[in-house]
Amino acid sequence: MNASAYSRFDVTRPPLLAQEYWASIESELLRLERSLTAGDDIQVIGDAKCLVEATAKVAWDINGTPADSNASFPTVVTRAHELLRNQPGQELAHQSTYAALALQASRMAGNLAEIRNAIGGGHGRARKPYVRAEEVDLALDGALTWVRWALRRLDLFAEGRPDQLIRDLVGSDTEPQKIFTQGLLARRLVSANLPQLEPKWQRSLGVAVGQRSASGTFVVSDDGLSPAVESQDLAVWPTQYRLGLAQGCLFDRDEQPTIWPATLVAAVKVLAPVTNGEIALDELVDRVVAHYVPVNTGPGQLADMVREVEQAAAQAAGPMQPPLRKLEAHLRAVHP
Repeated sequence: MNASAYSRFDVTRPPLLAQEYWASIESELLRLERSLTAGDDIQVIGDAKCLVEATAKVAWDINGTPADSNASFPTVVTRAHELLRNQPGQELAHQSTYAALALQASRMAGNLAEIRNAIGGGHGRARKPYVRAEEVDLALDGALTWVRWALRRLDLFAEGRPDQLIRDLVGSDTEPQKIFTQGLLARRLVSANLPQLEPKWQRSLGVAVGQRSASGTFVVSDDGLSPAVESQDLAVWPTQYRLGLAQGCLFDRDEQPTIWPATLVAAVKVLAPVTNGEIALDELVDRVVAHYVPVNTGPGQLADMVREVEQAAAQAAGPMQPPLRKLEAHLRAVHP
């Protein structure tokens, strides 16, 4: 087998994939290249199978669900394909015809375990198997087609993981906040598939965006807070994300209040489209009432704040009205 025959299948590193993950995939690529260069067809098949397996296990690991060491090869590939197939991305193909092509590629790749067991490297044998040239061609075609498909999605899949995005937004005890440029958060929210996230992740992500916005990072506010404030669409900006935004605007990571006219108005406005009682607004309002102190705020700002809350309370759905009326009454009491 001539290595140059597969130059058209170059596998390149996705720019956003962490080095630790790429190192694992690259090591399998280098082994495959050495086998191709040496003309060792038996080992080529074994190495192609390992390349697919490493790529699939990276998807599992990024998802926070590392593959069990006893999981079968077809199971590992199938689950990785499921994780990646609906990954949003402007340049990714999701039409049914292309999805069917990708599914067939995953099935081709999934057959490599059986092929490797029959004729591939990695097993001691009493007799050297005879390997036909097309058998190697088909094995490589299947492996490399699926691996390249997976890598195009792994980049965005990694970028959109909610736990990593939250750490990048607000930092942690061991990691500082990351710098966000205009449009970066918007892209990562698309990669995260915000409307389809579990409600707990929608809420946590909203808190992180709200806190970073309240701290004065305008590009984060422009990409993740302002569009939700200005939109009535609960499908695009889900209820739990909105509640998280409101909470994050008003309290920082240490639960210290960041309640100013701008953050309070943003919190009230972002919750305006919510039409049911599924969110714990009463608890949030109680915390605001307990912590709000009107300092360094001009009369005009205070009047605007009271007016915004009054208007929101008047327009709110039934379950939302009592807590907003309570907040309005409190603001009028401290700003007669």
